[in-house]
Amino acid sequence: MATERIGFIGLGSMGGAIAERFVEAGVPLVVCDRNPANLERFRAMGVKSVPTPREVADLSDIVLSCLPSPEASLEVALGDEGIVHGTGVAVYIETSTIGIKAASAIAEGLAPKIGFVDAPVSGGPPGARAGTLSTMASGARDHFERAREALSVMAKNVFFIGEKPGSAQTAKLINNHLSTAGRLAAFEGLVMAIKAGLDLPTLVEVINKSSGRNYTTTDKIHSAILSGTFKFNGQLSISIKDEGLLLDEARDLGVPLWVAPRLLETLQEAAGSGYLEKDSMWLIQYMGEQAGIDVKELMTKGS
Repeated sequence: MATERIGFIGLGSMGGAIAERFVEAGVPLVVCDRNPANLERFRAMGVKSVPTPREVADLSDIVLSCLPSPEASLEVALGDEGIVHGTGVAVYIETSTIGIKAASAIAEGLAPKIGFVDAPVSGGPPGARAGTLSTMASGARDHFERAREALSVMAKNVFFIGEKPGSAQTAKLINNHLSTAGRLAAFEGLVMAIKAGLDLPTLVEVINKSSGRNYTTTDKIHSAILSGTFKFNGQLSISIKDEGLLLDEARDLGVPLWVAPRLLETLQEAAGSGYLEKDSMWLIQYMGEQAGIDVKELMTKGS
């Protein structure tokens, strides 16, 4: 990264953890975020900050972003103070999960002046901090090759999906859907186990040595549920956004989905019960409530 100037936009839970990887790697950054508290943390590390995405793009050869919604991504890329107006940027890397429509609109809006690489990431903030993220990237091959070194700083596993803009978004939404399905299945199974009087640590050990294991059972339950912290992932609102985008794309492709509609319905039910802005680990608390169980209280007593 010695010859490339790097910018980063969006320093929330996920973006902040990714940006820290660049700082730890000794890569000089210029950053931007609407939240002054997020900026202050990076200023304390000696990182330069500017007020607008355009100014990041003026001062950078490659700009990365990690943002909470398609609307935010479109504004950062194409708005009045967006990346599109920058004078220095050659390649813009979108690490957010925004769906193929928004990604395609950004690619079209930036072309031909600025290359676009769609590179959503998987692994959450813990993976970002540990340097174990995966990223799936799509875009013109020459833009991907120029972005590859930056992608390798933030992710251990870098996959090229293809040159069609937004293809990586489809891959990421499928990945997130499978993760959500595994998480909800694991949580409802644990609630059933509590009701049946089973010992949860023993059950989780059994599952992880058997065919029911998934990322939630191998990592999230020990770290976030049995520990009583209920903190691992992102907010429930992000899961709702991603599952909704998956359903939108499936409809556009004419592909029927059976599991996804019920998953989204469950997520929305939990959101309506006050869990929208909580970590998605709190879904198990919502599920427990439906069975007359206070999972959080049980885990706190056991920790």
